[in-house]
Amino acid sequence: MKSIKFIFGIHNHQPVGNFPEVLEKGYQEAYKPFMDVMSHHPKIKWSLHMSGILWDFVIEKHKEYVDAVKKMTESGQLELLTGGYYEPIIPTIPDRDKLGQIAMLTDFIRQTFNVTPRGMWLAERVWEPHLPKILARAGVEYTVVDDAHFAAAGKDVERLRGYYLSEDEGVNLKIFPINQRLRYYLPFEVVEKSIEYFTACASESGAPVLVMADDGEKFGLWPETNKHVYKDKWLDNFLSAMDKNLSWIEPVTFSEYAAKNPPEGRIYLPTASYFEMSEWSLPSDAQEVFQGVVKRFRDDPSVTRFLRGGFWRNFLTKYAESNNMHKKMLYVSEKISGLKESERPPAAVKALYEGQCNCAYWHGVFGGLYLPHLRSAVYQKLIEAESLCPRAPREGVCREFDFDKDGRDEVVFESAGQNLYFSPHSGGSLFEWDFLEKKTNLLNVLTRRQEAYHGRLRDFLAHPEKWNNNSMTINDIVKVKEQNLGKYLSYDWYRRASLVDHFLHENTKCEDFMLSTYGEQGDFVLGEYAFEKHKKALVFKRRGIVWKNDYPQKVELSKEITPQDEGLKIFYRIKNLENREVSFVFAPEFNFSFSCRTEQDSIILKDVHRWIRRDEVNGLHLEVELGRASDFWVFPIETVSISEGGFERTYQGTVVLVVKKMVLKAAEEYVSEITVRTHND
Repeated sequence: MKSIKFIFGIHNHQPVGNFPEVLEKGYQEAYKPFMDVMSHHPKIKWSLHMSGILWDFVIEKHKEYVDAVKKMTESGQLELLTGGYYEPIIPTIPDRDKLGQIAMLTDFIRQTFNVTPRGMWLAERVWEPHLPKILARAGVEYTVVDDAHFAAAGKDVERLRGYYLSEDEGVNLKIFPINQRLRYYLPFEVVEKSIEYFTACASESGAPVLVMADDGEKFGLWPETNKHVYKDKWLDNFLSAMDKNLSWIEPVTFSEYAAKNPPEGRIYLPTASYFEMSEWSLPSDAQEVFQGVVKRFRDDPSVTRFLRGGFWRNFLTKYAESNNMHKKMLYVSEKISGLKESERPPAAVKALYEGQCNCAYWHGVFGGLYLPHLRSAVYQKLIEAESLCPRAPREGVCREFDFDKDGRDEVVFESAGQNLYFSPHSGGSLFEWDFLEKKTNLLNVLTRRQEAYHGRLRDFLAHPEKWNNNSMTINDIVKVKEQNLGKYLSYDWYRRASLVDHFLHENTKCEDFMLSTYGEQGDFVLGEYAFEKHKKALVFKRRGIVWKNDYPQKVELSKEITPQDEGLKIFYRIKNLENREVSFVFAPEFNFSFSCRTEQDSIILKDVHRWIRRDEVNGLHLEVELGRASDFWVFPIETVSISEGGFERTYQGTVVLVVKKMVLKAAEEYVSEITVRTHND
């Protein structure tokens, strides 16, 4: 009789910094009902990975879930997998942190459930070839990745029926392939379709195994799935169908199968993640081309098996903000590891690990990087970890080094109260400002970028009748959370930072600047600035051009920044290098991140000395004060992105533009003072 083995794996995770109500909703709509249904089918073995964030949550809020897991592990129905405790992208964190994160979750499972996990869940199934050795050092015997990884190595995914061995420097690791067809079938297709697939894959040997391991959230938390999976009893019906066919479908765990069956062979997988991630990680223009190719050859498996896009690290080039967080993480990790082990605060290590949680570092069909509260949580944890290390003196320390790993030095000023990160080669701009007492990056904003899915949104808004939203698969749904989203599709041509030096045409309106439809008259925004340290001041200087009626005007701009206990004092000096009169509109730009939008984030002030903004949620009070009266153009940065709930507009921060029209005589110098203060409310 033909038979087949089946491994049913579930991965449950929520990001560090996610709202408590979201975790509770996930528990009530997905995690708990899934466990309840599985408990009524004790013959169906399964495997579970939960990230440490969720283990912490259920330990505190839902002890009954922990008790159910204990009961199932003791009975042999359930196998637990380890992983990075706070769900980092394992290949992109230092080896010392890889080992520490895995040990943290392994120890938790061993102490809580009296079992030692043998397998590991790789966050987002991000694989790189050096992993076998380091995972083996962590006590991991096997891991699970998508069959797309195997396709990239030349394997026919329709013939994958077991696990393979890979090695690094001779150290072996077992790797199970996840069947994409089953990943799409469960729970979105009728139960009979999966049983038919099992029938087609069964063999007389009884050795073949099919693996379905995927996000637990799609069993109840994704749109429309709670009704489908539980109220309409899809999961119960699927498990009941399995129960009826146990004579030839044998549910097993990963460890059970590996213990009784030899590997299918040796495999060397290239850098990869699941197929959709390879698409999302591409630059938006390349992503659109890739989508067209995939659509064209969708029904030709002889072609699609060789299609792959980019891989996870591409997000670090696609989004400067992602790279900024990643390099901040590496920098803080290096600080902590540089301490003697006896002087290394455990709380700093824990906060570092929390700051390595992957979700805010990338973006696909979930909010990810586009969700400000997730980015804020990463910065909060990294700054907390950093602040637990020995701090710089009150007067501060200034260093020049390649912080963002682009081959050019940044300027980093650190004191007891704040950290300032400057980019001399990008307009002498300030791109990170850590306020240590509040553990917040005041410049945690997001640049508006064109995304590949914006074309889909435009098409939907123009022709809604063309789109069928009856599908439950998250990749196919097109929904909008509000009308007129198209008017918010504006894009920036430079990274949103502070101390960005604009020269505007005299007819430029605030709306032009807000929509990025104005014409920049100077070459300073992306220009190279010279840097000098003058006693307590950091000085950035550039000689450049400001155009007026197609005629170049040579000017020299110098900005002298003096860090203070609660802010910055900036002296701008603009000197006319021509032997004639010149005129222009000078507009230094600041970008600030706040917890939410208020009326103060959309305002034009004429000929004033001060703009004040309070952030009651974060307990902050920020003030921009001018030595010379000028205009303030203040408006919100808002992006349009996609999440599991559909297309949405998200407040990312606030632009504060100080606008001053000026006329300088030959060799005349304009001097202006700007003070930015932060206070605790």
